[in-house]
Amino acid sequence: MRVSVILPTMNEAGNVEALCQRLSSVGGNYRHLVEAIFVLNNTTDGTDKILEELSRKPGYDFLKVAYSKGARGSAIRKGVEIAQEDIVVVMDSDGQYDPAEIPKLVRPIVDENFSIVVARNHGWANLSRRITSESFKKLTLALLGVRYVQTGFKAGLKSVLLDTIPQDVSGLDIDVRWMDNVVRKGYSPKLSHDVEVKLHPRLHGKTTFNLLKLSLGLLYTTLSLAVRRRTGRELPFLRVLGEITLRPGRAHKA
Repeated sequence: MRVSVILPTMNEAGNVEALCQRLSSVGGNYRHLVEAIFVLNNTTDGTDKILEELSRKPGYDFLKVAYSKGARGSAIRKGVEIAQEDIVVVMDSDGQYDPAEIPKLVRPIVDENFSIVVARNHGWANLSRRITSESFKKLTLALLGVRYVQTGFKAGLKSVLLDTIPQDVSGLDIDVRWMDNVVRKGYSPKLSHDVEVKLHPRLHGKTTFNLLKLSLGLLYTTLSLAVRRRTGRELPFLRVLGEITLRPGRAHKA
């Protein structure tokens, strides 16, 4: 039941210290949490220095820092590859998820023999995000057979994650392609999406992605994956379009 936590991170200097404090608090009570690996991608705001300094403090020896060359997708894949434990939790590092809920995601794997758990968000979300999220859930369910895709809080057996997380997808479409692989490779019976977690506002700063552009990119990706299931080939995706819609922009200060 030992757990590794992977946190893909881009320019979260204002959030990581508070998040590490929460992780430390959880680790003090939840002995199964062995390591928390922040995988940095395209980070320019000193997040790495903050994390490295924290990792040297008493009680924070479970913190580790790694680096990936791509964006979110590369960071997730890299973190899972280097994780030490057989159960891996992947969570965003912007403070929107509470590490205290990690045991809730792990429990179905340990007690109910699930291989992957995708959290169901509830709580804070602005109106545009809520509408977009609900529409996308209906679309992915209809076209790909899976509803909860874009949540940034997931857990699973390391072996299964390595089998389903794409190796060559570096951008923000990683989650939809990951869940598409879960279905295509026959893991649906071992997928749980019954764990509800609370979504909080970001601790500091604003999101690094444009909701409209990301929605367009994910819509095209979802349609492309649905076409591949029928024809064996995806729709062509211009590289410049992918860069515009599926790559995070610069982080914004509060």
